[in-house]
This record gives sequence, C-alpha cells and structure tokens, in this order.
Amino acid sequence: MDMTTNELPLKEDIQEVRILSGIKPDHVEDVLNLAAASGLFSSDLMMSAEDMAWDSAYGDGNESHVFLRAAINTSGAEKLVGFICFGPVLNWEGNYELYGIAVAPEFQRLGIGSALVAEMTRQITAEGGKRIYLETGDDRAFEGARLFYEANDYVMEYRFLKHFIPTEGGVIYRYNIECENIEPQYQ
Repeated sequence: MDMTTNELPLKEDIQEVRILSGIKPDHVEDVLNLAAASGLFSSDLMMSAEDMAWDSAYGDGNESHVFLRAAINTSGAEKLVGFICFGPVLNWEGNYELYGIAVAPEFQRLGIGSALVAEMTRQITAEGGKRIYLETGDDRAFEGARLFYEANDYVMEYRFLKHFIPTEGGVIYRYNIECENIEPQYQ
C-alpha cells in the first residue's frame, strides 16, 4: 500500500524573502545568471538586460527603468533569488512596460514572481500609471510564462500597438491598473 504524506517544512527550511529596490554592481552577475537560467531571454534580451543592469548599478537613480530584487539572507549574506525590471513607455503617459522577470528555478512556484509583480504594480500605481504591457513568446517554451502572467491578471492584447508590434511569435499582454474595462489607447 502506497502512502503519501504532506510533510511540513522544518523551521530552518523557512526563509524570509524580501523585495528590495535597485541593484548594485555586485548584483549584476546574479541578475544575468537568473535571466540566463530562465531559458527565456534571447541573446538580444540578455544584452538589453545587461545594459539596463549596469546602468542601474552605476546610475544616479534617475534611470528610465527600475529593478526590484527578491532576496533571502543566507549566513548573513544576501542571496538574489529573483528580479523584475520595468519602466515607463516613452511618450505614452501612464503606460509602463515590464521588460523582464526571472526567479531562480529552486525558488519558483513559491509566490516570489507574483510578489515582484505586485510590488512593481504598487510602485507604478503610486506614480500614476494606468497600464502595464509586456511581450513574450507564443511558442511552447513560453507557455509557463504566459500562464504566470494570466494568473497575475494580465490579459492578452490582440491588437498591435505601435510601440508593441510583436515579432513573429510574439504575444502582448496588458494589465489595466485603473480598472479592467479601460479600452487600449493607440498611438
């Protein structure tokens, strides 16, 4: 007879995950490793992520994009377990783009990605943002990403927006901050 038990985690297995703003130079390699480990960042996206990470790490805080990081404390040192990068869409007031998000494979399905999205949304809302857009692939490799965005109340945008014309296989998602009934504003 097979028996399945639901084991509770040991007290020492439970870790606090903190969401923090910004990245420092010593975070850049970890950010890039997380992006690469996801398997969803193309070489072009990896180069963009690297450029934005270095800009943020050495910037003055006035960059057009924001990094949030999810971290745990291991033996007194911070360990990066996830990040999200976003920023305003230029010349399209109130609209933002989620550029990239990644969570370390061993920390996935624990709510860390959703916590990063929630904090991003909170910050964008505080800035008066109205919508958040993102682009992802439509092939099988991106199925988990699409399900994640849909679980976080993003809806697939079926119309091509001037700034967000997808490449072959691209899917655009939108999240309305004000309310779900807002019609998209086209440029």
